[in-house]
Amino acid sequence: MNWFNKNDVQIDKNKLITLNNINGYVLPHAGTKYTSNILSHTLRFKPQKKFNKILIIYYPSNNTENVIDHITNKKYYHEYYVVYKTLEYVCKYIWDINNISFESINMRENNQVINYNTKNTLFIVSADFSHFLNLHKALKLEDCAAHMLMYRRFDVTKCTKIIDDAVSFKKLYEIIPTYWQLQWIGRSRSPGENGVGYLSFLIINTQIKHNKTPDGFFVTAYDKNMNSRECLGNTYNWNKKLEINLINEVIHKASNTSRLTHGKYLNIPITNYTVTYLFKDTKNNFIRGYHAIMKDALYLPDVFLENTFENGKFITKENKTWDLPTKIFNMNNTFSKLEEKAKTYNKTPNNYTLFATIPYHYSI
Repeated sequence: MNWFNKNDVQIDKNKLITLNNINGYVLPHAGTKYTSNILSHTLRFKPQKKFNKILIIYYPSNNTENVIDHITNKKYYHEYYVVYKTLEYVCKYIWDINNISFESINMRENNQVINYNTKNTLFIVSADFSHFLNLHKALKLEDCAAHMLMYRRFDVTKCTKIIDDAVSFKKLYEIIPTYWQLQWIGRSRSPGENGVGYLSFLIINTQIKHNKTPDGFFVTAYDKNMNSRECLGNTYNWNKKLEINLINEVIHKASNTSRLTHGKYLNIPITNYTVTYLFKDTKNNFIRGYHAIMKDALYLPDVFLENTFENGKFITKENKTWDLPTKIFNMNNTFSKLEEKAKTYNKTPNNYTLFATIPYHYSI
């Protein structure tokens, strides 16, 4: 099997989005034949941070190396090799960054607490998610796992089990500061009715502020089992007082009415919430997982990651397999859903606003 092919990495150098808060990534480790789209999607987000070292944390499924590099004749675990070769290529030919050294932590061999220089290191977790589950069961468990990881939690056992592998994230959280968090940015899946799930994240520094004041914000509350229970926002204004008031309102309503679960799970305590800051983006076309979109009503990035294929189609109960990605995300389905949500039906597809987003995650 050819685990890495540079031709699978399709990133337009002229459409890179450079962000000042990126300190690393969570990337899938299946062969690039299957992960081409999500790797290319995720690594279009280039770190502004200056780094000369990349640390890859991985947990090999095999007892011995299962990949031979035909140029160097060296042996590797594929969980390291795919991510290593992808980043080596992207750094040199897409990001124009040279002289990068690579280090790794094999979680089968090393469970020691290790100190790394966070200033000059890009941190990578190599991880796939659900294996060989039907589409809808897999998506539900992966949604739970994604939110659980963003809150640094591992206590929802059924969700933890589908992370390949959770110990890599535990190691990451031992190394990085508490104010570094995950931003869920991508989702894909291998072909077939019982495929493998691929999720990707940016590792962001929440102490680095955006260069302008947010244009708006949303607050989403989750319970102990990672059910989203309430979400409210302000798309016109932001200040700290508005944020505090809305946080309190959302937590109260999540605990007492739970609109998003139609009143179910009121006996389950609210444990976490996310504040998603909105910044109007007039430079880029819609990017699934990164943009919120407002057209009479608003969808946050999670709506698209949890409910749409990469081609723009919303997932239905009838779908058994993952749709193939397309170069352009078809917005027609989204516009119809937003019109239905807002009860406007005004048929003006060009009248919408995109927001770049930065989520901050909190425990109660």
